[in-house]
This record gives sequence, structure tokens and C-alpha cells, in this order.
Amino acid sequence: MASVSPVIGQSSYSESIRVSALRRVRRNDTTDRLVFDRLTKLVSALLDVPVSLLLVADADQLLFASYAGPEDPWAEIEQFPIAQAYCQHALGARTTFAVEDARTDPSVCELAPMTDLGVVSYLGAPLLTSEGEPIGMLCAMDFAPRGWREADIRVVEDLAATAMAYIEARPNEPAATPQGGLNIAAVSRRTGVAADTLRKWERRYGILQPQRTAGGQRRYGGQDVARVEWLRDRLREGIRIGAASALLAPASGDTAETVEELREALVTAARLGEPSQLLGLVEQAFTLHSLVVAVDEIVAPALRGLGDAWESDSPTAKNGTVAAEHMLSEAVRAWLERMLSDRRGGVRGTAVLACGPGERHELGLLAVAVALQADGWLISYLGADLPTEAAISVARRIEADIVCLSVTLPESLARLAEELEAVPLERLLVVAGGPGVVGGGTNLPVRLVGPGLADIASQVRSLEP
Repeated sequence: MASVSPVIGQSSYSESIRVSALRRVRRNDTTDRLVFDRLTKLVSALLDVPVSLLLVADADQLLFASYAGPEDPWAEIEQFPIAQAYCQHALGARTTFAVEDARTDPSVCELAPMTDLGVVSYLGAPLLTSEGEPIGMLCAMDFAPRGWREADIRVVEDLAATAMAYIEARPNEPAATPQGGLNIAAVSRRTGVAADTLRKWERRYGILQPQRTAGGQRRYGGQDVARVEWLRDRLREGIRIGAASALLAPASGDTAETVEELREALVTAARLGEPSQLLGLVEQAFTLHSLVVAVDEIVAPALRGLGDAWESDSPTAKNGTVAAEHMLSEAVRAWLERMLSDRRGGVRGTAVLACGPGERHELGLLAVAVALQADGWLISYLGADLPTEAAISVARRIEADIVCLSVTLPESLARLAEELEAVPLERLLVVAGGPGVVGGGTNLPVRLVGPGLADIASQVRSLEP
């Protein structure tokens, strides 16, 4: 068994920190449920366990925010006493807690998960605030004894940190404010943001919408105060105000959420040359929807729409359309690279990804890299227009398990085929994919994967050297 910190008693939470963080968790919010469900499903898939849970600690109870597993009994359980949970040890120690066989472990053998639910093995990581306070748990469970590996522990800890980063990035639920709201001086004192700055945020970005008294004085409600606090925290993290404000839905509630709305909004923001708004819309697309939907149904059609518009634009308008397409591509690239930068140990192995020689179109390959990383691969991403020999050399040097090469253009396919013939592959597994490979008519001495992002991870997983 991999080592974990010793068990200590249940934590005495710092109440103000705990409550502040819990106010950001909306268990019944559709967006939060999508994010939390995605995390528990990842835990179950990567660790191959029948049950995984995301729980929120409130007073003496663990509240169920998400589960992956059989509906019976997990769909019926809404909360669980902390004193009867294996999680109490992780919450108390503020670190990961593992059980290999609860039947013989005196610290848990008489607790309800063992006696009532038959949970024999358990691995749980606490959701820790930036101040180190635990507010919940992400855990994996099995009904048979299991020796947890270091890689298993890293996966759960990394995904717990991902969940906490998402929670802390969300605005608090509005705090109680006096009837009629707070004046600008009171908001400034509460948040530490200068009154002049509050006026600027209201005028320039439209993200604050205070009411006005008969005398014209501002009165801020709880939602405005929560927005100010959230923006203040993002600025402290180094995010510029323009980008941070774009991540907040407009105070009026008029925001793009559906696939169609986001697709249209991306095209509009790109054509208007609004980089801050564009970044916010890209983040909304990838947060509200899965990677496959965001790429295949929102981003790719939006880029195609801009390309089609270029064909029909007047000569003077073509430059603006090209700029819009580049702006949207760069916004998507930045988001995918940000997702890819969250490196973790590869439980499936190491994959080297590169675009074929002469190939400059890499957004599709970046999306594949993110999908494979989520499936448990450690990714070494080499980018566009790479000689095949260089990609193979890197793979051998780092002892990679697989090399994935992307091709979108027919001419790139011909060069790739020529270079592959000159490079000894031996036992190295090399995979090629992309629009240029499908129906390209050139026989490649490598394995091929079909088009589409939806099942790329399962295709790669099924290949054998």
C-alpha cells in the first residue's frame, strides 16, 4: 500500500473559511452537477472502481454532490454522518486516506460503509481550500480488497484539487445585505475595493448593476457584492480585469448557454474583435459542455462558419474575417493549452503527440491531447510541423508507449508516408489520424485511428504494440 499521513481526529474547521467556501458549492446547480459528475466518472474510469463520490462536509454530515456507480443504493443516499464515514480520517488529517481491506482494518471495520454498504476498499482525498481547510471529499470505493498504487493516489488528489479550483473560482452565493442594499462606501469597506474602481467596473464592463435611490445614490445588492469579491480574488491571482469580467455572465442574466447560442456568440464576438468576451465564451463552452461537444459542436462549426463567410465576403471584408478566425483559434488554443498544462502522472502510459511534417493545423491534435490526458495518459505534446524522425527520437528518449501523428492536408500525408519509410519504428507503437489520413489513399506503415473526438481515447486504449 502506498503511504499516507497518519490518521488524526476530526478537524475543527475554521468556520468563516469553511462557510465561505461552501457558499460556492451549488449541489443542485445544473452546471456544477455536470462538472462534479464528470470528475466522479473520471475517478471511476481511471481507477476502474465501481463507485466514486464527491461529498460536501456540512456540520456533522457529508452531503452527496455527485456519484458514479449503481443507482441502488447510491441514488437514494443524500447525506451520511461524518462520524460513521471513512472520510472522517481524511477530513481530520487534511490529507489522503486509504483502506485496503476494511474487514481487517480496526479504524473502519465497525463503520457503516463496511457493515451496511459492504465497502471493503477506499481511497479518499479531501477538498482543501487555499487556506488548507477541508470542505469535502472525492473518493473511490470497491467491494473487494485492493492495494492502492501511488498512481491511484495521484489521480484522486489531482482531481480533488481540480474540483476545489473550480469551486473557489466561482462567486459566492450573495451574502445577506441590508434591505435596500449597501452604498458604495459600505461595499468598498466590505470588499477592500476602492469606490473609484467600483464605478469603473460598472461603467466599463457592465458587470455591476446597482439600484439607484431617488437622490441618484448607488445601492448594491448581494449579487453585486459577490461579483466584486470574485473579481477581487481573480485579480489577486494575476488575471486581468478584462479577462476576469468576461468570465462572469452579464448581470442581466442574458448569457449564452446552449450549443447553438454559444456557437453564434463565438462568431459574433470574433467578428467584433472582442478578445475578452471571446475568452469568456470559450471558457463557458468548455465548462458547460463536455470536451467532445465543445470542440465538435461549438468551436469547429464556428470556425467553419467564419471560413465560409470569407468565401462570400467582399475583398475589403476578407481581412476582417481572417482576423476573426485567427482570434477565435487562438482563444481556443489558449484554453486547450491551459487544460493540458494540468499535468499528472500517466496511469495508462506516456503518449507523444505531434503534427506531421508541414502540418500547421493543430487545434484538433490539442483536443486529442486533452482527451487522452483525461483518460489517464501522460502527454508529451510537440506541436505543429515536426519532422517524423524528431517525434520518434523524443519517444524513444522518454520511453513513450505510443506516438500519435496528426495529418489534415493531402500533401502532409505524402510527406509523412515518405518519412515513415525512412525511420525504423521497430516495436514502437505509432498511430496516425486526422482528416488527411481518412480516405487519403496512401498506405502508411502505422496503425490508423478513425475520425472524431468522441471515441479517440477508447480507440487508442484498444491498440496493442
